[in-house]
Amino acid sequence: MDWDEQIGEAIRTCDSLLFVMTRDGVKPNSVCKREWTLALKCNKPVIPLQLELDAELPFRLEPRQFIDFTRDFEPALARLRKHLLWLAEPEGVLQTLKIRVADATRALSRAPESDRPRVMKEIADLERQVEQQERIVENPHATAPVSAADWREGPPPMQARTWEPTVLERTKKDLALYIGPMAKVIVDRTAPRTSSLEELYKILAAEIGSAKDREKFLASRPR
Repeated sequence: MDWDEQIGEAIRTCDSLLFVMTRDGVKPNSVCKREWTLALKCNKPVIPLQLELDAELPFRLEPRQFIDFTRDFEPALARLRKHLLWLAEPEGVLQTLKIRVADATRALSRAPESDRPRVMKEIADLERQVEQQERIVENPHATAPVSAADWREGPPPMQARTWEPTVLERTKKDLALYIGPMAKVIVDRTAPRTSSLEELYKILAAEIGSAKDREKFLASRPR
């Protein structure tokens, strides 16, 4: 695998991308732009870090807030660590979803007519996920599952299995490729109600809007 392929693979499988804003890095033809553009396509949170005062946030990355590294480094690093932890919390997942809605809405205005139905469906799916995540934020201890419709009522199965953490981490990464950071919350809430990996993947697949992507996700299940 060459260097470009390694970078692409790292972006597709990461939890989030740190974009260091320098004068060169924010130029329209910079390598950095290609990298954070790929991160957006893969539904990864992009966290801008301002390293130079005259490096302005690219328009496509609004309304994200950058972390200021132009002054004291250690306090800025502490804020970054705190922000990364917050992204995995229900409120952080909600904010990431809202930003994705803003990104998709902006993309809709530039999309060709043939592509507009797909973008509109993406926006509708994201808005549904925002509503779902808002309920989780309001009631973080709710036990109602968040996956397929037939799993929204009723208690967990009597013989729900105990999952190995490594299995759930792999499942979260597989699902995050298609729905972004909300995968962590959905897997954590769905896994206790399933008794096999095949069942878990089938239920999680319902969260993916594209039929082709659902097939890819199901095919990624460890055998």
